[in-house]
Amino acid sequence: MTRGETTKAPTFALAAALAVTLAATSSHAGPVKGRAIETGQEETFGAVGDTTAGLSRIYTDLGNGVIKDGRTGLFWEKKSDDGSIHDWDHVFNWSLAAPWKTTGSAFVMIIEQLNTAPCFAGFCDWRLPTVKELQTIVDFGRSDPAVPSVFDENCTPGCKVETCSCTHSENYWTSSTINGAPGYAWGVNFYFGNDDYQYKPAREHVRAVRGGAISATAN
Repeated sequence: MTRGETTKAPTFALAAALAVTLAATSSHAGPVKGRAIETGQEETFGAVGDTTAGLSRIYTDLGNGVIKDGRTGLFWEKKSDDGSIHDWDHVFNWSLAAPWKTTGSAFVMIIEQLNTAPCFAGFCDWRLPTVKELQTIVDFGRSDPAVPSVFDENCTPGCKVETCSCTHSENYWTSSTINGAPGYAWGVNFYFGNDDYQYKPAREHVRAVRGGAISATAN
C-alpha cells in the first residue's frame, strides 16, 4: 500500500462518519436549512403560501421566568404584572441624544440590571433582540397580542414571571438601528405583529433575550 493510499483512508472514514451523524440528527428539533417556521396563519385568503406551511414552533417555559425557543436557540425573558423589573407596563428609551449610542434606560437600566450578579435566571448575557429575532415570536394566527400563547397566559395583577406571561399589544424595542437615520431604531408592534420604528428618545417596551447565534454561552 502506498503512502498516498494510507492518508486517504482516514478521510473517507471521516466523511462516512459525518454522513451518519447528519442523518441521525436530521429528525431532531432545531433549525432545518431551507425551511421556515410556521407563520401561525390558518385561514387562507388566496395568496400562495399564506397559511401555516413550515416548521412547528417549539417553546419551553423553564419555570424561572425564561422561555426557550427550540427552533432558534433563543431564550426570552417573560414579562409579569408585579411591579418588578420584568413588569410589562415598564417602558424605556433607547438613546438620549446624538450620536444615538446605547445611553437610554433600555440599556443602562433594564439590560444592565438583568446582567448584574447573580444575573437573571443565572445568565449574564441578556440583551435587546435584533429586529429579525423579535419577529420570530410574532404569531400571525393571533392578534392583540400577536404572539404564541406561551407569551400571553395567566397575566393577572400581581402575577410573577414564574407563574404568568404577559405581552402588551404595543411597540417593543429591538437593537437594530435604521440605516441612514441613526436617531431611529426598529421595533415590533405586537397588536398585529408588524415592524415599526421609533425615535430613540421615545419610551417603548423591552423584552430581553439571550442565546442564538450571538451568544456563545447559550445552553
